[in-house]
Amino acid sequence: MTGETARAIPATVMLRPLASGLPLGFFGLVAAATLVGAQLYGFLPAHAGVAIGLLLVPTAVAQLVGGISAILARTGIGASLMITFSGVWLGTALVYLVHPPDASVTLAIWYLALSAVIVCFLSAATGKLAIAFVVFAGLPAFVVSAVWLLAPSTALGHAAGILIFVLAFAGLYAALSLMLEDARRATVLPTLRRGPMKEVFTCGFDAQLEGLEHEAGVRRYL
Repeated sequence: MTGETARAIPATVMLRPLASGLPLGFFGLVAAATLVGAQLYGFLPAHAGVAIGLLLVPTAVAQLVGGISAILARTGIGASLMITFSGVWLGTALVYLVHPPDASVTLAIWYLALSAVIVCFLSAATGKLAIAFVVFAGLPAFVVSAVWLLAPSTALGHAAGILIFVLAFAGLYAALSLMLEDARRATVLPTLRRGPMKEVFTCGFDAQLEGLEHEAGVRRYL
């Protein structure tokens, strides 16, 4: 300031421990992907759509809760991923339940739009490769599902079902590895953390606070 001495304004940042909601969200993803994959592959009859839609709703809620918990825990990428998947499965559930006209084409566009979002996640989810594996598995699963909706065939249905089962497996591994990591306070199944994501388990508490004043929710503007 000109002609004045700048004064430091005291501020206090309160830290509140929160449980990770990501395992819950990933378990919801496992249930949703298994249901949809089973129908695409032919394990479930075509007329099971209403039942699948009803069961997809609580899985979407579980992922939403996991996403909200991740927001509170300041895990932006995990929160965005969980809430995005929650919206996708909820939209899919509504289509299964209501089955409006041109539902297949509309749902295909919905999945292709999600694929574009997943590409954005791929560029950001590099610090924790267990989560990146889920993102990577989701891209071909939704692209092939969209193609099957636009041009149905048994081969495409089987391919889409297998890819969605791979997505379910990726979600199961991520959920189990993160849950065991939280319970044991140590890595049991590899989460393949890198960079700052790895340092949270190797550095002291002071390192956790480094740069905190510049994070969203602490700085003045987002």
